[in-house]
Amino acid sequence: MADIELRELRLFLALAEELHFGRAAERLGLTTSRASQTLRALERKLGGLRLFDRTSRVVTLTTAGHALYDELGPVVTGLDNTLTRARTRAAGLGVVRLGVLNAASGTTVLNEAVKVFEAAHEGAAVRLVATPLNDRLGPLRRREVDLSVTRLPLAQSDIVIGPLLSEDDARVVMVAIDHPLAGRDQVSVEDFADYPVRRPADVPELAEASCPSHTPSGRPIVPFDAEVNDISELLLLIARGRLIHPTVAPFAEHFRHPGIAIVPVRDLPPSSSALAWLAGSEHTARDAFVAVVEQVVAAHRRPDPRR
Repeated sequence: MADIELRELRLFLALAEELHFGRAAERLGLTTSRASQTLRALERKLGGLRLFDRTSRVVTLTTAGHALYDELGPVVTGLDNTLTRARTRAAGLGVVRLGVLNAASGTTVLNEAVKVFEAAHEGAAVRLVATPLNDRLGPLRRREVDLSVTRLPLAQSDIVIGPLLSEDDARVVMVAIDHPLAGRDQVSVEDFADYPVRRPADVPELAEASCPSHTPSGRPIVPFDAEVNDISELLLLIARGRLIHPTVAPFAEHFRHPGIAIVPVRDLPPSSSALAWLAGSEHTARDAFVAVVEQVVAAHRRPDPRR
């Protein structure tokens, strides 16, 4: 028996579903005459088995055709799915570019998610990209990164907020070790009015959450009057006593400096961090990674049955 080709089986299945040579041929990108030739070749290879009854107006499946369709349909569908998965594995999901300002934000969740994602998708990778200190959302909007780690609250109409990476991160202030606030067990927002303060200028809601524009008594909090371009410059300015920097504990601990003290702030609410991406953008690898992050977050929140 001559070898039967997959294209012949696809033609049979299409014709069995359409019961019309013209529509079946169009569906497969063939001419009607080519579709007829392909069917005749298949019937010949099956030992002269007639699969369709054909008249000038009607095409119907024979009993043998019905039986072949019922058995062959799931087989070809399964083969198509197998080939699709193989092509996906060969091409790979590619690289997910993840923008981070502070690598310590959500480290536990992110590290685990990256391992799971890269193990599950051959050839896929997550690449960390440093986010500018004064332009944390710019890389997302310029499509230089696919995802970004951000502090909350964040209310930007073009940015989608995804799964939380960390919750209840304590608020602290970074000051020089010889600063008047350095020896305290804790400080208040009221104390910020007495010193130049670094407030993030690029996202107003984040700035207000980390350091309000006024103290509880109504005194204005004066921002540091010069631009700070990167984290190294920020740390140097803090250590020299030029400014104080309200932030979160993970940032302060990650960028711990011998000339800087970290003091808790008692009257600012804890902070959370989350993944964010550009609204309306499509990215298969990004979405796959976000799904893994959501799974990891859910697993971390699940109660331990041993307790």
